Amino acid sequence: MKNIEPASMTPLRFDQREQRRRSLFSHTWGELIPKVFEDVPKYYRSGNIVASLGLWELWVWQFVKTIKLEPGYKALDVCAGTNDIGIRLLRKQAGISLTAIDRSKEMQEEGQVRAGKYGVHIDSIIQDVHQLPFPDQSFDVVTLQAASRHLQMDKVLPEILRVLKPGGHFYHCDMLKPSTPLVEWFYLRFLRLSVAWTALLFKSTETSKNCGIYFKDAIMNFYTPEELTEVFRMVGFRNIVCKKSIWGGMVGFHKSQRPLD
Repeated sequence: MKNIEPASMTPLRFDQREQRRRSLFSHTWGELIPKVFEDVPKYYRSGNIVASLGLWELWVWQFVKTIKLEPGYKALDVCAGTNDIGIRLLRKQAGISLTAIDRSKEMQEEGQVRAGKYGVHIDSIIQDVHQLPFPDQSFDVVTLQAASRHLQMDKVLPEILRVLKPGGHFYHCDMLKPSTPLVEWFYLRFLRLSVAWTALLFKSTETSKNCGIYFKDAIMNFYTPEELTEVFRMVGFRNIVCKKSIWGGMVGFHKSQRPLD
């Protein structure tokens, strides 16, 4: 991975981007994505490994490696899904307490089964993450992995900042819009094909099969790693470190911090 230089992203451009994303995807986010996550819990991890040609585990390993934990920390995993990140964090540092929040009860039910198999405890909350049900300054660490493409970033990021303790860290990882146009061209076409063959292999529902175009369009209208760095800065995060994978920024890793009050 290599360090990224900041890009130009103004508050106006951020607002326009979020308005466009809402106009394009509100129906998908509200109606189709919840149905997809009813379908995929049992094969979510396996499906991601297949769709990424095996790179998924490398990306998750790289992400967890960046997260610094100390005994006694309170951690929040936003859009926790099947608790893959939460389980790995607890195995990395057993002395933390971890809360998972996700609006999909089906994903979290599978996540609790998986947590039980690994002998770890994760508190589970089923709720829309755009309004986090926690007091201000509640957590030392917040994580968000492989979900921000499906979220309203102008709503969820201020909430994450709010629930972090002063000096607390936010760790983010997702598939992003590649910084290089040529890489983006090939990537978007590969993404549509990979979603299609994964849905076919795992005998997904028709809703899941029909989301191939959405997953491509969601990336095309999302942020490059450089742009997301500037978005974090505008929201109020500081000490932002951004790295991207060697595949032209298909996956970006951000570490940032709530300023000390």
